Formats: sequence, structure tokens, C-alpha cells
Amino acid sequence: MRKIYFICFLFMLNGLFAQKKDKLNPIAIYEKVWQEKNSDARLKLIKTVWLDDSTFEDPSASIKGPAALNNVINEFYKKFPDAVLTSGSKIVKDNYVTWEWKILDSKQKKLIMGGRDFARLNGKGQVSKIIGFWNNDVTLSDAEVLQNLEADNYKVVAQYYDCLFKTKDFIKMAALIEDGAIYSQAEGLPYGGNYTGFNEWTKMFAKSAEYFDLEIEKEPVYLSDATKNEVIIYFTIKCKAKKSGKTLSMPISEHIDLKNGKITAVRPFYFDTKQFAEFLKARK
Repeated sequence: MRKIYFICFLFMLNGLFAQKKDKLNPIAIYEKVWQEKNSDARLKLIKTVWLDDSTFEDPSASIKGPAALNNVINEFYKKFPDAVLTSGSKIVKDNYVTWEWKILDSKQKKLIMGGRDFARLNGKGQVSKIIGFWNNDVTLSDAEVLQNLEADNYKVVAQYYDCLFKTKDFIKMAALIEDGAIYSQAEGLPYGGNYTGFNEWTKMFAKSAEYFDLEIEKEPVYLSDATKNEVIIYFTIKCKAKKSGKTLSMPISEHIDLKNGKITAVRPFYFDTKQFAEFLKARK
């Protein structure tokens, strides 16, 4: 008997979860509407959840219908072209849903505005009314600040990697490097030592090129710790030694420090530095 009650209870829970998911679906589409920057594509999306008599109200507008909502969002993106919407968890009660939201500037990494929306649904997968309240006191959380910093650091390191190993664009790379940045190569390598400043880095790159030709065998995995302003990339190189003509594959991790959006230090770690040094120095 208990087993039957338990199974019934599970069916009831599944039904509740399904109902909540159904009610949140039009809200998920509504949020996609705000994320869509193409006006025509956005209007088509609006019409899937918005009726001719659906209304939207906030401190800046009071409108009715799909076209009017689309115009509100068009005007918003004219003012804030780099805006990105983030939203919190949803609270559902009958045919009402409420949630907090924030709008960030993706380039400047600053908060544009924040607030809370209340939505009334019609029970048929459509939104009949949205009321938006603005919160002038809202701030970015510590986690959001670190997330923004992590994204910026990742972007800088990805550009550095492409410049060094793919495009060989040292002019672009120089703009990513802080004055006085230090590149530390293992002392056991023919080009080992500390190199300070980008001009010294280029001399080290040229010297290393005298010993081997390099290709990327496995693209990098990026690991980031924004609290330390550090990004670690892990990848595998395949080298052909110019003295011996032999080839060798070697995993490498590079630990990269950043400050204010520029690289301040790079420390490569070879899977087996001794083996790699001997490989470079060996003759036919």
C-alpha cells in the first residue's frame, strides 16, 4: 500500500513540475525576445507569446500589442547597443510569475539597470500582461564582477594564443602585453631564462625558432581563476628539431597573469622539460 501511495506521490510531483515548466515556457521566450537584437526576428518571436491586447508597463512605457513591444525594445537597443539581459530564478503562483533581472553593458562590464518583472499568463502559453519595476539600488554581485573579469581575461589570452601560434601577428600581440611583462622559460632550455618587456620576448621567440618548427597537435583548454587574475592554458605541441630532424609531441601548460586587461607574466611548464631540452640539442 505504501508503495502505491509513493508512486502516486511521484506522479503528482511530476505533474506539478510539468505545470510549472509549461508556465515558465512563455517567460523563457519573452526573455529571448529581449535578447534578440534583430527587429524582424524579434517580432516573429514576440507574436508566439504576445497577443494583440497583451500589455507592457514600466517607468518608461505603457503599450499594447506585439508591434508596440518590439518598438520599445528597438528604442532600448538604440540607446544601449551592447546591453545583455540576465535574470534570476522564477516564482510561480497560479497564472502569475515574478523574477528579478539585470541588464549589463557587455563592453564596459557595468550595470545599466536592474529590477523585477511581474507577468500574468492566460493559461494557453501566452503572456497577457507584464509590469516591470526598476531598482535603482541594485548592484553587481561579487560573483558577477568576477565572471566579467574572467571573461575579459579569457578573451585576452585567447587573442595572445592566436597571435603567437596561428597568425604570427606580433604587432597585435604587443598591444596585449603590459610594459615590463616577464616571460619565464625553464633554465634547462637553450633559450631559457627570464625575458622582461615585449622586445625581449620577441628575441626569445626568434631564438627558440632556431631550434624547432612547431605545430599545435591539440588545441588548448582554458582554465581561469579571476580571483588571482590568472588564466592557465593546457595544450599539446608537435615539434620537429632542426638539428636532428626528429619529431616530438609534448603537453604544455602556460600560466598567464593579467592586470587591467593586459598580460603581465607568462610561465610555460613542459610535461618533461629535460626530455624536451635534450630533444632540441640532439644531433643526427
